[in-house]
Amino acid sequence: MGYDLDDKSEDTILTHAKAFSAHPGFELVGGVDPSQERRALFAKHYSGYIGDDLVAALATTTPDIVIVASPTSEHASVMKLVLEKSQPKLVLCEKPLAYSLDEARAMVQSCEERDCLLYVNYLRRVDPGVREVKRRFMDGRIEMPVKGVAWYTKGLLHNGSHLSNLLELWLGPVSNIKVIDTGRFREDLDLQPDVQVTFASGRVIFLAANEENFSHHEIQLVTPNGCLRYEQGGGKIVWQPSVVDSVVDGYTVLSAVGENISTDVTKLQWHVADSIYTRLNEGRSDLCSGEEALQTLVSLMEVKKIL
Repeated sequence: MGYDLDDKSEDTILTHAKAFSAHPGFELVGGVDPSQERRALFAKHYSGYIGDDLVAALATTTPDIVIVASPTSEHASVMKLVLEKSQPKLVLCEKPLAYSLDEARAMVQSCEERDCLLYVNYLRRVDPGVREVKRRFMDGRIEMPVKGVAWYTKGLLHNGSHLSNLLELWLGPVSNIKVIDTGRFREDLDLQPDVQVTFASGRVIFLAANEENFSHHEIQLVTPNGCLRYEQGGGKIVWQPSVVDSVVDGYTVLSAVGENISTDVTKLQWHVADSIYTRLNEGRSDLCSGEEALQTLVSLMEVKKIL
């Protein structure tokens, strides 16, 4: 809830709490947190059940949707308790699913066995600009195969997985990963290597930068008919088509004037909530399913094996 507590604008929705409380299709019925300070802050801005006992919260609120936003190391245990003590229609889990493939697989299987939908909050997938790029790849307006570079900070499993999952949406599944440089291990069990990732329709080099210097998440894809730039963490998407050079005969260059593809990153969590609403009412969603998130994790854990 912390990212947008001081912003009352309807154009800025960066958290689960604000998104579900603002969406007309939902009622935010409560929040659970071990921190008394965080609970007090939640009570100041939102209503409903507030406490540190998840079992009591589930019994009191009988939720249709549960959002698991605990530390990654606790995702599996929280999910297990949620499924044992309640019957939600859908669980939305923060990324990555887990640090362990066994735990992640068990989470996906448990939800399937209980007929509970599982989605993972790789929220860039529901951005209107990202969906437009996907359509252009599918209909050939942006041609394949591609070569590219992706910059990430704060660990391959955490923020790097956002970009890997996004590129899987655009370019298809991962077929190979090659470590270029081992980088460093983080205290939160994550890692920061430079890697070459081969997708079904292209190859992208992932380069790690240091979060303590600044946050940086960008992708540049060079295609047979232009260049796609995913910049400012997704706040700006630019397509530069190839054009005939107006000066030198026989040359083809990138257009000096790129096309800005509209994004809506300041309301991404709203789009997450709205996609969940659509799934529960119309049977479809652009969100990342538990199985898709598991495949992303499988690919990235291969890097850890190599290291």
